[in-house]
Amino acid sequence: MSYLEMSNLAVVAATIFTAPMYVYLYIVYRERFMGIWVMCWLLLFTRFVLFDYGIINWENSAIGSFSYQAFYIVPAYFLIYGIQNFINQPVKKHWLYGFAIIMTLSVVSTVYQVPLVYQLIPSTSFGAAALIYTGYILLNVKTRCLGKYVTGCSLILWGILTFIIFCLYTYIQDMVLYSIMICICGILRLFITCGILLVYFEKTREGLISNQEALQQVNLELQQANQELNHFCHCVAHDFKAPLQSINKLSQYFMRDYADKVDNNGKELITHIQNKSAEVVNITDHLLELSRMSQKQIAMKEIKLEPLFREVYDELIELQPERQVEFKIKQLPMIHGDPIMIKILVANILSNALKYTRNREKAIIEVASAKDEKNYIISVKDNGAGFDMSESSRLFQIFDRLHSVDQFEGTGVGLVVCQKILKRHNGSAWLKGKVNEGAVFYFSFPKSLLL
Repeated sequence: MSYLEMSNLAVVAATIFTAPMYVYLYIVYRERFMGIWVMCWLLLFTRFVLFDYGIINWENSAIGSFSYQAFYIVPAYFLIYGIQNFINQPVKKHWLYGFAIIMTLSVVSTVYQVPLVYQLIPSTSFGAAALIYTGYILLNVKTRCLGKYVTGCSLILWGILTFIIFCLYTYIQDMVLYSIMICICGILRLFITCGILLVYFEKTREGLISNQEALQQVNLELQQANQELNHFCHCVAHDFKAPLQSINKLSQYFMRDYADKVDNNGKELITHIQNKSAEVVNITDHLLELSRMSQKQIAMKEIKLEPLFREVYDELIELQPERQVEFKIKQLPMIHGDPIMIKILVANILSNALKYTRNREKAIIEVASAKDEKNYIISVKDNGAGFDMSESSRLFQIFDRLHSVDQFEGTGVGLVVCQKILKRHNGSAWLKGKVNEGAVFYFSFPKSLLL
């Protein structure tokens, strides 16, 4: 097999093995530069078939001569356009100006029938410059493997050989050296087409690693910010609580010692101060609880939900012995979770159900469970005041309440605590309800909890 045949075989092999991969990556992943390089390679292959195999006798035809030059210039510009797209940068204007000037020179030299060797100077120089520039860009792509070096050096060597072959063509065309250089160029094309795919995968992997490192850094910063926020919340709530309790105590002492010297309006004002300070103390207690739920280390244990719900209900109903409540529990699953957190979760849910059913002559609270492929779903249904579903987005916002304090006491923190506990157990919560017809609190809990 001659050197020229080996070169042709390398070009054909490169086209057969890599062009479909280029097309696949463009179609599936919409990698624009792959589409550009596909067009570039198809134009180069078309030039190889039409001109290098002698299908078109371009040396003795003006149209053939210009077509040959165009098949040099256009793929060279596509190569530059593709590599700039690959590194996410626009094509620099001097390349566009160079492309326009070279095309103009080719047209003029063809029209005025300039000797062929001079006609090819602009197109060959432009093609060689494009190859060397593309190779230089690939050498500077940030990857950790050898693909960029193989591909970049192959492009630069191909560009240098292209220029040398053109300059020395009249002297070496009948020598073995010419055939060897042509063969090397063909093999370099095979390296380049395969190498570009390798660089693409290396760059993609590098991008994934960089994104993962950036994500880890952002996650670390978010954790630090969350810890600082929780610490701030804890400090504020703790520092507020002591002065407020002092105000409450002082007002009690004032009423004890000076009750006979204060009129009814004054007594009402003191009572109002006591109520409001107690209300703010209650809010700070909930804030402290929310902070603890954010910071507490989870201690996983098996938890039987059914006895837990009964235990918490008995504790709550003892505080309201006059209530008429029908409490129903259907079979509930055993879960894995933090016992303290889950008890707080159940206490918040049941206390809400008792609170919003207190205006009913007979309150009904039903606890049931269901399951899907991955989760247990627990529901707590009541026949209480309910709520408007159009405002359900406000339910889990801190300090946001759907009922006024005059209707039902509360701070707007309980449901936020529930959501926090469930998120820390990879679960979630949601509610459904209707005004004056009750509400249903749902929460999901993973069957197999991995923390």
